[in-house]
Amino acid sequence: MMAGKVKVLDLGSGTFPYKAKENEEVVSVDFRSCVNPTVVHNLFQFPYPFGDSSFDVIYASHIMEHMKDNIEFMDEIYRISKPNAKVIIRVPHFSGRSAWCDPTHLRAYSYYQFYYYSSNSRDHYGNCEFKVKKVELRYIRFPHGFFVTNILSPIINFFANLNIKICEKVWYYWVGGFSEIHVELQAIK
Repeated sequence: MMAGKVKVLDLGSGTFPYKAKENEEVVSVDFRSCVNPTVVHNLFQFPYPFGDSSFDVIYASHIMEHMKDNIEFMDEIYRISKPNAKVIIRVPHFSGRSAWCDPTHLRAYSYYQFYYYSSNSRDHYGNCEFKVKKVELRYIRFPHGFFVTNILSPIINFFANLNIKICEKVWYYWVGGFSEIHVELQAIK
């Protein structure tokens, strides 16, 4: 690794891997060798093959919903995160069709789920400490070039994220649900 490079871990890189910025070195992990990850590893097997406090950024896009134990998964992310590491997690929102059609999905998520990994929550879980920096609902996961994604989706996202709690309680079903939740956490060590 070159000096000054930000070390990024892409968990479950699959066919849509993390896109590295100029100042980043990415280590990708997947259990499928056919997607050419840097490291072939089954993410159900703990611990992961990395030392403590190894990464500046950890990216986990649509992998957490496949995990049998989310608490153990978050503890492991915490273990391999450097102090103040940025953790980016994308998961299906409970209201989205895609959350429930994949037979390998074990759960879907609400905006509040990630607050349970902070000691500021009255119900703190795990041996980890994260600060929630950002939570966003996303109406459409992948842009398709249609009217809904180009014009309507940003408008729906804007209003949903003004108050996610109200959106989840009152009006998410009026728009047919949301595809995903984008979460950014900071590892507190």
